Amino acid sequence: MILVVGATGQLGTAIVRKLADRGQPVRALVRRTSNHKPLARDGVDLVFGDLRDNSSLEAACRGVETIIATANAAIPTQKGDSFTSVDGRGYENLIGAAKLAGVRQFIYTSALSNQGFDNLPIGRQKRITEDRIRASGIDYTIFRADAFMDVYFAMMGSDIPIQGVEAATVERPFWFTSRFFNSVKDSIGKHGTVGILGDGNTRHSFVCVDDVAEFHVKAVGRADAFNKTFEIGGPEALTQNEVLAIFEKILDRPLKPKRTPAGVFKAGYFLLRFISPAAANIMGLNYCCTSYASEIDMDETAERFGVQMTSAENFLRQRAGTPRADS
Repeated sequence: MILVVGATGQLGTAIVRKLADRGQPVRALVRRTSNHKPLARDGVDLVFGDLRDNSSLEAACRGVETIIATANAAIPTQKGDSFTSVDGRGYENLIGAAKLAGVRQFIYTSALSNQGFDNLPIGRQKRITEDRIRASGIDYTIFRADAFMDVYFAMMGSDIPIQGVEAATVERPFWFTSRFFNSVKDSIGKHGTVGILGDGNTRHSFVCVDDVAEFHVKAVGRADAFNKTFEIGGPEALTQNEVLAIFEKILDRPLKPKRTPAGVFKAGYFLLRFISPAAANIMGLNYCCTSYASEIDMDETAERFGVQMTSAENFLRQRAGTPRADS
């Protein structure tokens, strides 16, 4: 039995579906107040619980061999969700319940490490959680993922990256992100403008959520993935200016960049800390995107797990319903 924690998020939903499609027994930890209807299908055992409720975690972990944990409070949806209660104490509770139940493998979704990210609330908690997992005695696999295409490309001003997606991250009901996405989702299509963070020249190995899910699923039970940490990104490192050019190519029209200086995100981070730590964290993530490059060579890791990586162009073509670049 595989328990997916964070099952109602975009990544968690993709993981649950992949496991079920492969005929693997999967249990999805969901809150009663969450939208768990997309998970209701044959082969998926829904169990109600919360990272903040120890007794529910102990029940959810019984009979479980592997945990895949993707939950985080980066985009909170319920009162009481915070980096301390979810990413901190919540994961401490989960690790404790996993040890008590005799779980054999703990697969955790983390994020790339750099000085900027590790100083943000979510970054600090992820490093603490990684250390707790390593010290637990449970065989672990940690995936440190780069920025998701599904999120960053959508926030540039288009709903193309979320076409056909269930539980899209950018549509989660958090006031800060939902208001922003709703205000920009037609910018590229209707107005021909593309939002760019900073000067748009910082490179990142943007990765699509489906590929990240595939790595998690293929790590289950793999001895050569035990007690290892893997950095995962897309097959190429791109700047946002290059992503803009891909949008132009796919849509066959010129687009105009709308640049937001890096200093705006830095100032927003400090100001919003007193209003909403989650909103401040998002501004901090945007600042990191402008200031810290992340270029990952995926050849060895993709071969190890047998994952066919999706390029940014093919990702956008697939979501836009146009032929693949290599077809």
